[in-house]
Amino acid sequence: MKSSIPAHSPLRAIGPFCLVMLLLAAASSASQIFRYREQTGDDSFTFLWRAEQGSKEVTVTQNQGDETYSSVCAPDGTTLFWHYIKQPDTDIRAERLGDQIHFSGRFAGAAIDKHQPIDTRPWYQPLSFSLQRMVARDQQTAVFWTIRPDTLEVVAMKADKSGREEIPSGKETQTADKVVIRLDGLMSALWQAEYWFRPSDNLFVQYKGTHGLPGTAETSINLITP
Repeated sequence: MKSSIPAHSPLRAIGPFCLVMLLLAAASSASQIFRYREQTGDDSFTFLWRAEQGSKEVTVTQNQGDETYSSVCAPDGTTLFWHYIKQPDTDIRAERLGDQIHFSGRFAGAAIDKHQPIDTRPWYQPLSFSLQRMVARDQQTAVFWTIRPDTLEVVAMKADKSGREEIPSGKETQTADKVVIRLDGLMSALWQAEYWFRPSDNLFVQYKGTHGLPGTAETSINLITP
């Protein structure tokens, strides 16, 4: 969708298998590395998702072909800092400073240095991690801010836990906790997407949503085992 809905899935990537294997071999016990497959229509991509636990913060990195997303988050899922690189002409940093987000760097070749006012609601980036923490503490509803990487627009969103259900997992099914996200406010009825998380460890396992105008093929993201 070209309006307030993120046009780029925050998880899109092409992650070479050999690179994944090298990173898996080098990862410390404080790191988690997973592969996911994203599919829209006939187009399919495999990407790498990595979380590194520090003493007080968690760094989540998504390698997506010529794009790299890196977020520094508090253990509860709130985002403190975000770095987005897209070759050859985008290198953006965003940092929360009180009730504003400061952007700096280059975006599509243009210099950026601006402050975006927000309010006291948390900033979630990426949702694959932030909503995981929401599920882990059994929080039923969350309202938050998130950034559209394609425009740098800061969007108000709402997430609601929607029970536990069976979802496909290869040739079998698995039980997962469902979270539905929508735009917050009057635009909430125009769009929604769903995330699912594994109850045993709250790992993000599946996503479904449409990233375009009506008629656009649905995008799905699935964990590649384990």
